[in-house]
Amino acid sequence: MRVFVSLLAISISLTACDEPKTSSAVKNQDKTAAATQPQSTPVDYHFEITASAQSDYEIRFVVTTNLPTPVQVMASVDLADQKPDETYIGYGERMRLEGPETTFVLDVRSSDRSLPSGSYTAEVTFYPRWGAKDGNAKAAKAPKLTASQPITLKASGESADAVRDRNAKRNWVMENIDMNMPWDEAAIVRRLGPYEKSKSALSNLHDAYYFPKVDMTLIVNQLKQEITIWRSGRAKK
Repeated sequence: MRVFVSLLAISISLTACDEPKTSSAVKNQDKTAAATQPQSTPVDYHFEITASAQSDYEIRFVVTTNLPTPVQVMASVDLADQKPDETYIGYGERMRLEGPETTFVLDVRSSDRSLPSGSYTAEVTFYPRWGAKDGNAKAAKAPKLTASQPITLKASGESADAVRDRNAKRNWVMENIDMNMPWDEAAIVRRLGPYEKSKSALSNLHDAYYFPKVDMTLIVNQLKQEITIWRSGRAKK
C-alpha cells in the first residue's frame, strides 16, 4: 500500500514538471506585440463648396467631400445678418451627394415666399441622423458637417428691408387679430396700409379687405362691424 502511494506521488510530480510555464519575458513580449498592433485612425471628414448665381433665382452648388457616399445633405441660401426674432428669409432643400464631387442647382422660386435681393449665405450641411439613411453605415458614424460661402442674389429685386417690414406686419396680424374682434378700419389702415375691397363669398353680409403690402385679407362682417377671420394672400372667404 505504501509503495502504491509513493508511486502515485512520483507520477503527479512528473506531470507537474511537464506543464509549460509562461515566463515573465514571454508575457512582456505579448504586451509589446499588442501595443504595436496598428490602431484605426479616425477619418477627418470634410466638405468644400463653391456656390455661384446661375440666374436671378438659381444657385449652382459644387460640393466636394471625402464622406462615403451616397448621402443626403441640406442645401440652403439664407439672407445674411438675420436676427433671431425675425421671420426666416431664405430657402432650403434636401440634396443627394453621389460621389466625391456633386453639382446641383437650387431654385429659390420653389420657396413659399419670394426672396428679396441682397447678400445671402449659401450653405450645405450633413446631418448623420438622417443624411446616412440610405444604409451608409460608415457615413452614419461621421460628425455633423457644414460648409458655407457668401453669395449675392438678385431674386425678386425687392429690398430686404421691405420684406422684413412685411413679415413684421404679417406677424402682428397673426398675433393680434382674433375672430369677431371689432373692425376699426382707420386703425387697421394705419398699421397695414391701403386695402382693396371686394365682396366676400362667405355671405352677403361680408366684405373682403385685401392689404397688398402684407399680402393678407381680412373678412369683415359689415352688419356686426366685426372681423370674422384673416387669411393669407388674396381670399374671398
